[in-house]
Amino acid sequence: MTQPTLQVTGYRGVWGDTLTAEIAQKYAQAYAKFLKEENKATESLTILIGRDGRESGRIIADAIIPVLKSIGINVIDGDILPTPTIMFAVNKYNYDGAVIITASHNPIEYNGIKFVVQGGRLTNENEVEKIKKFLAPQEDANFSALNPLSGGSDTQKNSHLPATPDFPKEHADHILKYINVEAIRARKFRVAVDMINASACVVDPYFFEQMGVELLPINNTPNGQFAHKPEPTVENLVETGKMVKELGVDIGFVHDPDADRMVIINENGVVISEEYTLGFGTELVLSKNPGRNVVVNMSTSQMISDIAEKYGSKCIRTKVGESNVMGGMIKYDAIVGGEGTSGVIFPTLNNCRDSFVSLALALQLLAERNQTVTECVDSLPKYFMKRDKWPVGGDLNVMYAKLKEHFTSGNFNEKDGLRIDLPDKSWIHLRPSNTEPIVRLFGEAKSTERVDELFAEAQKVIS
Repeated sequence: MTQPTLQVTGYRGVWGDTLTAEIAQKYAQAYAKFLKEENKATESLTILIGRDGRESGRIIADAIIPVLKSIGINVIDGDILPTPTIMFAVNKYNYDGAVIITASHNPIEYNGIKFVVQGGRLTNENEVEKIKKFLAPQEDANFSALNPLSGGSDTQKNSHLPATPDFPKEHADHILKYINVEAIRARKFRVAVDMINASACVVDPYFFEQMGVELLPINNTPNGQFAHKPEPTVENLVETGKMVKELGVDIGFVHDPDADRMVIINENGVVISEEYTLGFGTELVLSKNPGRNVVVNMSTSQMISDIAEKYGSKCIRTKVGESNVMGGMIKYDAIVGGEGTSGVIFPTLNNCRDSFVSLALALQLLAERNQTVTECVDSLPKYFMKRDKWPVGGDLNVMYAKLKEHFTSGNFNEKDGLRIDLPDKSWIHLRPSNTEPIVRLFGEAKSTERVDELFAEAQKVIS
């Protein structure tokens, strides 16, 4: 198996193969040295550690905590926490960073680590390269003396640090201050939520109670035993959709393991495209803030551009990767943004994709407009998206050249792979994955026939 490297999305690998305790320690050490270098004027640095609930996450945490402490970092072990809760906490308490132990939507056999910097944002491309420079050569990486199982280090919380705050409650309370709880309460929603037995379990019960929403939980034990494939896509959630229909609720939500992504299921138990998570959020935020910029990645639906145009706003596209989108949002002072794969970034509330923010915005939109999910979907621009992926093989630059030669009427954007926008608002995007050794092809059009035609053309050209 190809050995992964650190990306803006973190480091992910198969536990026991391309990710081991030693590999995690090596990257944690490099991150700690990076923090020390970036914060030379600060005598004592404090970081938060949290994990998404996978069983291997506790092993990784116990392995890296003594490494961080050996370099003089104060560590707060938050155990199971959603990624957006960790980001919120780093920002609120002005921590110097965080290590998030998660493989996000990757299959259960994976795990990973993501690094956060002060202000509660993920490391960007420049910071990732700096961390890599601190990686110790394999022959020099010896952490055996710090192995908690050998008795070489105390992994308890630093005794002089204050008691650990109730991060999940504080995160939920922060969101509640900014949404229309009164409208949501008045609607008396009945909601089913699939927490996939992971980190969302520590936030959702309290959060929905405070919104006055009747919660019917699904897979709500945070033991890391995923009841279905963890990526929240239409294909993976057929059975969850059936459960939602049987429960007879107004709406269903499905989190991914680290709760930065969320997919919506309508009142009929139909899982709607993950692109609508950002669509609902963008529609609500821009309706109240017309003219403000929106930033999304290169593979996000044209629906967001159309919504922005309706409200006199500009939609700006960045490279794929949450850190890249967040960087663009800072640069262009965007009020909302995210990635079409079911993630909303609303900096008023958090500097990252946040599934709790996403679902709160969706509930507020439905409550204020007195719509069902189906009615809301019907009110938004309609596009049909298609995705494909295959193992890396062949020269991508040659593929890009062939596509440009074939689609002569298109506008080409080579910021991240190759995106081709065509006159009828259809588009395709070919790029290598940030998280797996695969190539991804995205496409979208106003009809399934047109997107199928585009895919057939593109695949024939590059084959």
